[in-house]
Amino acid sequence: MSTNTVHTQRQTVDLRQVPQALGTIWRDICTTETEGHVSRSLIANFLAIGDAARETELREVLSRIVTRVPCRAFLITLADTQGTIEASVSGTARIFGKSRDLVLEQIDLRASHSSFDQLAGLVRPLLVNDLPTHLYWATDWPSDPRPFDLFTVMAEHTIIDSARFQVPAAHLDAVQSRRQRGRTISDLNWLRLRPYRRALAEAFERFDFNANEPTNVSICCGEHGLAAATLCGKWLELKLAARVQVELDDSTHISPAHIELQHGKNLVQLTWTEHGQLEVHVTTSESCFLPFTVPASRGTESSLLAAAIDLA
Repeated sequence: MSTNTVHTQRQTVDLRQVPQALGTIWRDICTTETEGHVSRSLIANFLAIGDAARETELREVLSRIVTRVPCRAFLITLADTQGTIEASVSGTARIFGKSRDLVLEQIDLRASHSSFDQLAGLVRPLLVNDLPTHLYWATDWPSDPRPFDLFTVMAEHTIIDSARFQVPAAHLDAVQSRRQRGRTISDLNWLRLRPYRRALAEAFERFDFNANEPTNVSICCGEHGLAAATLCGKWLELKLAARVQVELDDSTHISPAHIELQHGKNLVQLTWTEHGQLEVHVTTSESCFLPFTVPASRGTESSLLAAAIDLA
């Protein structure tokens, strides 16, 4: 049996009427067939917080993520302007013959950056009880972290994308301090680095690691890849006690452009290619191995988000 989807029109509502407006989604997607019915198929609450400039982009992310994570979703977009909080609701259902499964109840809130206290109070009672809550902080690390912390207490799992951090080193330290206090935080950038970790692990199969030998690493990246390079460097420091140096170049890629790792007399060179591959050369004192390639991450924002939720 084929599966289609139906979307309700987004309706602007008064903040006090959001719960009632959510009820109208059921009516709007209900089939006119008398024997048809609608059932809810939600498995999570999902909160996405981003800048107003990304509103259209984040809507598209939500439309894709529900294929894997049916949810009640809150899209909170923030602007520097002052004004009242605007709310709207919409829904999406999958159609199976005459039956429809509600897979998305979406509440959009448009507000100013100064409205966090009020927004938290609005969102909390609208979360579906007994479902896990995932928060996606889809913007830069805030200069005042209190809004971030205000929302993380409502979620069992928080997702960030450090590629959006303007000062990656300091902001990643702030994230790590919250992990040490018991917060569960995933980073989309860490998922993008999975092919790099796999490629380096495969390179180490060509020679023996000696803990008594020094390991020196040089990571080259552009400004957009600085957060990923910092994450990769911290991982190598932890795993290999490596001395890591990060150098900026003119690369525009979101991940490291080149990694050179020297372990004793063994040299590993990893390069991101324009064909979306990681090309790895390994040279030891005895051998110069043929290069091998590993596919670089092609994950979209929505697919990485779904993967982060699956791994939580």
